Amino acid sequence: MNHNETKSIEEWIFFFEKEVPTHVTETRWEHIKKVAKIAEDLAIIHELKNPKKAYLAGLCHDITKQKKSDIHMNLFREFHLETNGIPTQALHAYSAPLFLQKQYGFFDEEIQSAIQSHTLGNTNPSLLDQIGYAADFLGSDFAQRSQEIEVWIQKTKENLHFGIFMKAFQTISFLMEKKEVIHPNTFFTYNQSAQFLKEHS
Repeated sequence: MNHNETKSIEEWIFFFEKEVPTHVTETRWEHIKKVAKIAEDLAIIHELKNPKKAYLAGLCHDITKQKKSDIHMNLFREFHLETNGIPTQALHAYSAPLFLQKQYGFFDEEIQSAIQSHTLGNTNPSLLDQIGYAADFLGSDFAQRSQEIEVWIQKTKENLHFGIFMKAFQTISFLMEKKEVIHPNTFFTYNQSAQFLKEHS
């Protein structure tokens, strides 16, 4: 948190549970609630020091998902964030933490990293980054509609890299089908989780 802000994580959660739904559609809000809950569950199981941070990151991860592109661009300009090479569908992951900071004075480095990483992954993820990435997949419509969802959640509780692999795999498959460009972070995340699963299967 920055030194001007004295709200606790719990107070921020209470605040954003009321605030986030005003920025997104009802369907998106349902996704966000699922992701926040799954993230907290995974954080408890995988022994993140403060599981509530995972819940809060989940709660805020898509706050700018449905904003117009000029809102993203204005934030990037104001905060001097270089976004060349970031696909359009991932811009919200980078604008969300800036929006939280500008609108509400909320800043937490770990949560910022987890939100930024939830779409593309990153090459040096923290435990919170990994939890957010896996939870975003498990809370997605694609996963929730699958008959395998309970199995996937269970396997991710047993090994976080399973959920990470599933998200990277599904993202790459989806983008390849659409002949879209795939960000190097996503390939890196896929390879890293696939390698880990091979070594620990």
